[in-house]
Amino acid sequence: MKNYIDDMTLKAFSVSMKVGIVATIDEDDSPHLTILSTLQGKDDKTLIFGKFVEGMSKENIVKRPKAGFLVMNPEKYFWYGKMTYQYLLKEGEDYTMYNNQPLYRYNTYFGINTVYYADLVEISDTDILPMKEIVFNSISVILRKRQFKNISPTIMTPWAEKFTSKLDTLKFISFIDEDGYPEIIPIIQAQSIGSNRIVIKNKPFEKRLIKIKPGQKIAIIAFAMSMENILLKGVFSGFNQSGFGFLDIQQVYNSMPPVHKYIYPDNLNNEVLFDKE
Repeated sequence: MKNYIDDMTLKAFSVSMKVGIVATIDEDDSPHLTILSTLQGKDDKTLIFGKFVEGMSKENIVKRPKAGFLVMNPEKYFWYGKMTYQYLLKEGEDYTMYNNQPLYRYNTYFGINTVYYADLVEISDTDILPMKEIVFNSISVILRKRQFKNISPTIMTPWAEKFTSKLDTLKFISFIDEDGYPEIIPIIQAQSIGSNRIVIKNKPFEKRLIKIKPGQKIAIIAFAMSMENILLKGVFSGFNQSGFGFLDIQQVYNSMPPVHKYIYPDNLNNEVLFDKE
């Protein structure tokens, strides 16, 4: 891990066509994952991202500044790390830069209204998704996941259950590391079994995944490049001797605009709408 962003990585972060994910900490000390394609490097020690909709991640990072991030380009190269939120601005050169980008400049309904600044703590070297290993381990999950099925309760909708079982749905897991910062790891091989569990194989990225302890709170975000996505939160079982574990889902959060809110359980009704400031 490095404590600076090199020039090549800064350039990779600056493009619009990328996956950006930020992990923040909820008020119950569980991780929360958000897709933020505006995430980029301002310089070798600073990361920034812009806000165009309200959501829990922005509230979380202001109240609890420790955060994790991951950026992946279309060629499946990715970088991950940790950052500490510092301040926000509603004007300035970065505000202008974001709103001059085609996606926001010509959008009648919303633009970037706030820019958030964070100090880099650490960042990985360039990594890549090992697709052959991912496919192999995805097949392993298909063959073994039925042994982990739990009939009740019914939590995910049929759409969400199907979406999270697809092999081409991107999935990432987050947990709070021992230093108090959230960490993000790709788990494309993970798949739903029924409406209340996600089965995970510990390979690839075993050295990072084994840091997640049995009983620890985790979050998994599943999304497609068509912008469909869903966030699942709950407790991790731990990995068994065969390298399988699962998330027992306790909360489901809709991350898709225009309304961001918990859809399970019903009593977590804290929906947030487009920010029109």
